[in-house]
Amino acid sequence: MRAVLLACFFLSGSSGLILESLWTRQLGLVFGSTTLAISTVLATFMGGLGLGSYVAGRFADRIKNPVRAYALAEAGVGIYALFIPLILKAYPGFNSWMYRVLGDHFLLLSTVRFAGAAVLLLIPTTLMGATLPLLARHFVMRPWELRRSGLRIGTLYAVNLFGAVAGAYFAGFVFLPLIGVTWTNVTAATFNLTLATAIVVARRRLPEADKDVADVTAEERLDEAAVAAHLETTALPPPPEVTARARRAVMAAFAVSGATAMTLQVLWTRSLAILLGSSVFSFTLILLAFLIGLGVGAAVFARLGQRTRHPVQWLAALHLLTAAAVGATYLFTDRVPYIFTWLLQSSSFGVDAVLVCQFALACITVLPATLLMGGVFPLTVRVVTGGLDSVGHDVGNAYALNTVGAIVGSFLSGFFVLPRLGLEKGIYVAVLFDLALAAMLFLAAPGLPRRRREAGVAAAVALALLGLVIPRWDLGSFSSGFFRVSIAREYIYRKIHKRGWKTPELVFYEDGMATTVSVDRWDNIYSLKNNGKVDASNDADMPTQIIVGLLPFLFYSQPHPPKVALVGYGSGVTAGAITQYPIKSLEVVELEEAVYRGSHFFENDNHRPLQNPKVTARVGDGRNFLTQRSDKFDVIVSEPSNPWLTGVSNLFTREYFKLVKTRLAEHGIFCQWAQLYEMAPWNIKTILGTVRSEFPYVYVFSAEDWSSDTILIGSMDPLPLDYDVVARAFQDPVTRAEARRGGFQSPHDVFAYLLLGPDELEAFTAAAPINTDDNARIEFAAPRDLLGYAKFEPYRANVYGPMWPYGRLSELVRGYGDGPDKSSRCGALARSLLAHGKSREAELWTRRAEAAGNSPEAHHARLLLNLVSTRLDRDPEIPLAPGEELAPPVVPGYLADKHPELIAKVKEEYPEVVAHYRAHRFVTGYKVLESWPEDLWAGLGKDFSLLTGFLDYKAEIYADAIDELKALSEDATYVARRPELLYYLGRSHYAASQFTKAVDALERYIRSQTVLGRDVLPAAM
Repeated sequence: MRAVLLACFFLSGSSGLILESLWTRQLGLVFGSTTLAISTVLATFMGGLGLGSYVAGRFADRIKNPVRAYALAEAGVGIYALFIPLILKAYPGFNSWMYRVLGDHFLLLSTVRFAGAAVLLLIPTTLMGATLPLLARHFVMRPWELRRSGLRIGTLYAVNLFGAVAGAYFAGFVFLPLIGVTWTNVTAATFNLTLATAIVVARRRLPEADKDVADVTAEERLDEAAVAAHLETTALPPPPEVTARARRAVMAAFAVSGATAMTLQVLWTRSLAILLGSSVFSFTLILLAFLIGLGVGAAVFARLGQRTRHPVQWLAALHLLTAAAVGATYLFTDRVPYIFTWLLQSSSFGVDAVLVCQFALACITVLPATLLMGGVFPLTVRVVTGGLDSVGHDVGNAYALNTVGAIVGSFLSGFFVLPRLGLEKGIYVAVLFDLALAAMLFLAAPGLPRRRREAGVAAAVALALLGLVIPRWDLGSFSSGFFRVSIAREYIYRKIHKRGWKTPELVFYEDGMATTVSVDRWDNIYSLKNNGKVDASNDADMPTQIIVGLLPFLFYSQPHPPKVALVGYGSGVTAGAITQYPIKSLEVVELEEAVYRGSHFFENDNHRPLQNPKVTARVGDGRNFLTQRSDKFDVIVSEPSNPWLTGVSNLFTREYFKLVKTRLAEHGIFCQWAQLYEMAPWNIKTILGTVRSEFPYVYVFSAEDWSSDTILIGSMDPLPLDYDVVARAFQDPVTRAEARRGGFQSPHDVFAYLLLGPDELEAFTAAAPINTDDNARIEFAAPRDLLGYAKFEPYRANVYGPMWPYGRLSELVRGYGDGPDKSSRCGALARSLLAHGKSREAELWTRRAEAAGNSPEAHHARLLLNLVSTRLDRDPEIPLAPGEELAPPVVPGYLADKHPELIAKVKEEYPEVVAHYRAHRFVTGYKVLESWPEDLWAGLGKDFSLLTGFLDYKAEIYADAIDELKALSEDATYVARRPELLYYLGRSHYAASQFTKAVDALERYIRSQTVLGRDVLPAAM
């Protein structure tokens, strides 16, 4: 029977962990992802466990058949779990009512939220908490079993923890990704019902007379005989030496250790989320490492601890060693990113290999301490089980006290330790408490010689003092973000090839309640990070941040100023872009308050929206913000972080978009950011298709040329791409200036960024599954895409390539039809399309412009098309120096002194290069120059730089060609003499997919040639 019960308690641990994660997840969708909301749900869950343990402890010793009671408790959990999804359907309405009635009052909301969670969770969690005291009573029913109480109950505890390990693994890596929330809940409930049935069947099939015999091993029969004869044998564990004072100290320590363990778990989880990423898989791996440590520690010390007469001394030593272990792992925590790159360097970059590396890092961080923490329970049980008639009571009280401590630790870590002390000081304070417990237990331990007692206390004090002088973390390395394999690979590549890795200056760092926020600086470039992941910058991210904020307003056609909501603040650039349109009001909601403080480093770029009287900044969960509102918005902009992040993924589900729809006013516009990078094409389609499932009219725009960011504009009403509406927005000088800062030089550029229209999007996403709260497809798929990003990199070339079949404007745009300015508008649109790489579409609109009257804009568009085109297999060329020779290179004195042989080399080989150039053997000429020292190229004169830039272009080394020619283009005097460089600079930009820069360079070329009276087109044209 014992084997059956152990197997059932293993299964109970699995189902309990699965149900805890599911219920926390589901209530998080209702109450939000704030620290307060999550802590409230966890406190309710743990409170139920503590209550169940306490209540069961009161009755366990008087129950005639504790196994039957245990089976009934498990059956009750399973049955109730099946009904929880039905009960949860009423909670969104309850949450909305709560905010409408109570308003934004912290204490009232917390109380009512706790009550709401308690109504749902109190019954099943109380039943869960009752299981350990009931089984403890069954496993310790005889005098000789009392002598082995630590082993028998500790083994129960360890088995349950190993079950939790299995539950965490299968929930995170198997059940939720494959069958979703609903069926995972059913599976876990089935576990409970199955084990309850197994116990009933086992008891019926095993005769009553044989039940006790079946549970007793040969060794235990000897123990029983020895106890009956009042004999002490070497096989029989000695009775523990415990006084009433020591027992009280151990109970108090067990309660406080629950708080310190929970605090350390919260702090480790935050630290490892920064080091490993904040995906659902990272959190699962962290939890696995924590549970494995506790389980192994409980199993080992349950057996070792039964042989000692001094369990209180052992407990004191365990707390002392736990503090030392935490300190030891602290010393290398900030080096974990580099350990990660070392592990990656010695393995493949496959997704599973990366996950194994991350798990290894989680283990080396938490296992040393958790192995020791796991030993606290069995040793505590050995101390507190005072008599055979009170085993259930003693275990129930101890477990209840430990759970209360865990509740206190959960709240303190989230609301005081992290925001007030931060990670490093928080870990130190937790260690201080462990050291204080060690000192207290050394003082209370009976039978401990005075010198050893003093030595134990002195060791605790010494470790506390040592913690004040050990090195602090390098926070720049700590928040480096190497969990993104693309960054780790770049670091590895540079390390292997002995290239420098520039580390930014950390100018802001704050451990907030929800995330850790930091700001890095490279010269004048700033980037803002959440948990080590860059969410905003004032460099490459600027176009995306501006356009996300401004784009929906360019299509806004209502007569009244719009009321706006923005989900996600980041650097504040998006909020600032919104304020550049004449809005009525803007409400911003950001999960982490520290983000607002970090955004002050972007005040030169974000128009300082926090100082704008029209802007209201709130702290909270974006989804909950929309749930609690009864008013509506004309425009809602959703700019969360990446969907692979746990919590953020909830802002990409069908239920979220349905909620957004309910908060939009009539003719309202919804704007959603979505990524193209580090994500599989089919998951991109899932996100786009999920938005399309709720909004019938959705346009997908690119943020800039070849951008890895897309912007979705959705509406419930037809939303035509009307030139006159966009042009009206451009009439406002403030709005126009902001649009140009984001890359929209004219209203035509807005349409040129289109990737998919509403009907095209429907076809594009036709077979894509929808992402829902229940299936959480993106939450579980996107992290794997992030780790295996390399195989998806070519997809962006398909989106921006010439064969992309979507984004056709003919049936979508208005304002380009009949009228006196049709030719000029069509020509200007063609020019914008060409400036964004859409040459095929540009050709179509150029022909329309020419057919409508051949305006200057039409002629200009045709000229640009000719300049970027390639005729069959021949690249049209123009002379670099019409009517004259390029100036020969002259070796400067500083190079001649350093390398005198260069003068002869240049004099001998340069004529050969010129001969190859004249004979159109460009690559051969480039090969000659390739043998010259690189620093020589930049020192031989501007005409020589023009020649090398031209040869780089012909050799299709476009980046080098751009570097050479761009430097020359900044010299206005030289450009006036050699405007041909602009032609090749433009073509190099176009070949490198830098389309806007290409058109700008070619337009400068056209103007220069026109001024000089030269032909613009190459002779071949």
